[in-house]
Parts: sequence; structure tokens; C-alpha cells
Amino acid sequence: MATVTTPTRLSYNLARKGQINTPGITAASKKAVEELLLTDAEKHHCYFRSAGLHNHLSHHLLAAYDLGATASHFKKVYDVESKIQRPIVLEERDSTIAVNDDNWIQYLGNQHAYGAYFSFFSEKVAELGPSSALQAFVFDQSSNDHGNEMLVRMMSGALHPIIQIGYGLEFGNDTLVATGLAQTAIHHATAPEVYCHNFTTEPSPNVVPGISVLEILRKVYDSEALHPVMPYDPNALFSTRLRHVVEPHRVKEIRALVSSFDIDIKGGEKEFSSKAEEFIWAATLLMAATGKQGKKPRLDFFLMHLVTSSLFLNPFFNALENPVSKANLLRAFLSSVILLTLSRGRPRIDPELLMSYTATPRPPQGRLTSSRSALGKVEEDSDYNPWPAILQDAVYHPDAHVLKTIRTLVYGATHYGTTPAGKAAGAFLNSSSGLKADSGTGQEVESHHGAGKMDGTIFVRAAGIVMDYMGWVANGQEARPDWDRSALGWDEAWEKDVD
Repeated sequence: MATVTTPTRLSYNLARKGQINTPGITAASKKAVEELLLTDAEKHHCYFRSAGLHNHLSHHLLAAYDLGATASHFKKVYDVESKIQRPIVLEERDSTIAVNDDNWIQYLGNQHAYGAYFSFFSEKVAELGPSSALQAFVFDQSSNDHGNEMLVRMMSGALHPIIQIGYGLEFGNDTLVATGLAQTAIHHATAPEVYCHNFTTEPSPNVVPGISVLEILRKVYDSEALHPVMPYDPNALFSTRLRHVVEPHRVKEIRALVSSFDIDIKGGEKEFSSKAEEFIWAATLLMAATGKQGKKPRLDFFLMHLVTSSLFLNPFFNALENPVSKANLLRAFLSSVILLTLSRGRPRIDPELLMSYTATPRPPQGRLTSSRSALGKVEEDSDYNPWPAILQDAVYHPDAHVLKTIRTLVYGATHYGTTPAGKAAGAFLNSSSGLKADSGTGQEVESHHGAGKMDGTIFVRAAGIVMDYMGWVANGQEARPDWDRSALGWDEAWEKDVD
């Protein structure tokens, strides 16, 4: 079997705790997951199929680790998922590819160069450190000019490269950063024309002061130029839907919306963390609040990736030193939000629908019984905390996306769960947004129907939907085989039940 040039051996230890850090993590589980992560990085390609289907093994291991899984559990995850992986060097001739400072651009978009890129970026991360390597190869203007588009590549492939790098940054694992950079390099840049980079400290002339992500989404819904392409084709491939989105008149509208996003690059940590919060709220709504009244909930596969990737904005902000780069990341993420939303038929978020779901979800066979000596009654919703049961069950789900999604929702509940009704950023229209912010009665106008009643319980409500939809596998339910791919934004997608 062909082998790639042995890469510089980086630190593969988890130098930092995860953002959830659930009790149950031990020295044994930490050592076990570190060793399996290294084996995966050195043996496996980032695509387990040539069509660009991604290796999720490291994601699954780290999400389970952060949720308190055991060393034995990691071995089971690895044994199952490693069977479908491809070797890091796909063909004998690929072992002759050598990537260096002079030719690294030459192989962009070539999956056969993945192993060579892993060696190259391992050297660069060792030489520069992860933060400077990211700055040089993803965020510098030279890495994005002339079709290089490294930032767009990082946002491509349903956001998998940013997720891969994000895990490395979050847990302080330099090897994962190198694999993520290699993964970024071999991706084709998806719809680069809709991305609006600004490599200066000057704001865009189109900036709308104070406009929020939720208000921009409202403009997406209101735009006639961004109306879903008709008729609805239930069998259209994702790539076909994307081609319709990037027709010239739509590109112009998307770029105008992205360039209106108000980012204060001098605002420091508070500014960037608040923007990350906005995206976590918006992503949760796009995944869990885009169903239909009177219909069973559906959770879209692509919108779910907005949830799992939004968790890594803060680790990126912690790693990047240049505020211009942080602002470009935010604009790129907003472009991805709009692009994926339109590709799904522009599904409208309905906060009122999400708030109608239970805030105390329970597993189907959860039969906790309070003894007479118990203080409070676990059987009563008013005394019940649903999170322990959710976390305990999610760890065992065979679909890594379930663990990843729950991790983001736990983070949202932990950090934003106390948000009162109407206080989420963008719940009401800003007078400067260009939207009609005055109802004529002197009352504030909601950005989306029910947004004024939406509070921090949206995260546990969304978690309950995820578990009900994908299966409480530790409570006797079989796992659902996949997420929804009907492109649920088109009304016609709801004419038939897809279960």
C-alpha cells in the first residue's frame, strides 16, 4: 500500500477542555480518545467516498468525549466507523505528490493531494503555531485572491472543513488543525461569488448600523429576488439547487445583504462573542423552527450543519488575533447561512412553532419514580430537568450529527438559557434596519412571527425534537437512518409525509 511522506509529528494531546466538559471524563478516556484521534489522522482520508462524503470519525470521538463517554465506548465508535474509511493515500501515484511553499496552490481542489497537504500543513502548524498557520493559509488576502479562495473552501462541503479545524482549536489538538487545513485545501470552493471578504479596517459602505442576523434573515424572506425556484423538484440534487441559488440576480442580492452586516472590528471580545451568540440562535431556529403547524417536525440535514458549525465560532475568535480576519469569518458564515437556507427552498423560521414544543422532553421509556422521601416529584414537569436524560441517551446514538447537534444546544442552554422572552438579539426590528419597525401603534415589531415570545428555552425544546426525531436509542427506540432531505422550504415538500 502506498504511504504518504511521514508528516511532522504534532502534539496530538487534548490541551484544552471542551466547551461542554460533561462529568465522566477521566484520564483513561482522555488517553484513549487522543490515541484514536491520532490513528485516524495518520491513516484515513477526509473523504470516505470519492464523491466528497466526509470522514466524521474525529467529530464523533470528540463529541462523545465532551459528553462524558467512556474509553470502551470510543473503541466501539472507532471499530464501526473506521471500516468505511479510505486510506490517506488513495492511489500509488498519489504518494509522489509533494506539497511545499512554492506549489501549495497548484493542488487546491485535488482530493488525491490530501495526504501531501496533511504533511505540508503539519510542518506549517509546527513552524508557525495553529493561529498563525490559519491566518497565513486561510485568512490572508493572498490565500483568497486569484481563485485560491481558501476561506470559501473552509466554508464549503456543508461546512465540514471549518468543523474539523474548529475541533482542533477547541480542544487544543494541533494534529486536527493540520487535518482541517488539508481538508480545506482539497475542497472545491462552493459559490465563491456570494462571499464578501473585506481585508481592510474600513467598514463596507452598505453597512446597516445595528442590524442583526435575524433581521437579515427577515430580509432574505422578504426579497422577491430570492424567491425559491419553481417548480419544486423533489429529486433535485443539492448541487442542482445551489446552481439555481447563484444565478446573477440572486448573487447580487445576497452580497448586498452580507455587506450590510454590522461588525465593529474594534469591539473586542464582547462584539465577536455576541455575534457568535446571534448565529447560534439563528442556526437553532433554522433547524428546529422551520416545520409546519399541524405537521410532524422535520430536521433538515443541511440546516443541521449550521447548528453544529456555529459552536466553533468562539474557538476561532480565541485563536485568531486579527479582528479583520474575525470579521471576515462572520461574513463568510452569514453567506453560508443564506446560501444553505436558499438551497432548502427558503424555509421560514417560526419561533412560535418552536416555543409550542415541550421544554421538558422525556425519553419514551423514562420511568423515573420519586420515593416518598424525595423532595419534589420527578414525574412532574415542573420538577424535572430534561438535560441529564438527553445527554445520557445522545452519547449512544450511531449518527455523529446527533451528538454534535446536542452539544451545540447544550452550549446554547448553558450560556443563553436565561434569556427572557423578547430579549434575544434581533427579536424585534431595529429602526435602522430598513424594515418597517413601527406597527403604527407604538409597539415594537417582531422580526419573525413569535420572536417576541421566544426565550432561552428554545435550546432544550430543539434538543427534545432532535431526540424524538432521530431516536432515543438508549431507551429502546431504533435510530432514524437519516435527516430530512426533502428541501422543506418548498410547500410542495410537505404534501406527503416522508416518514
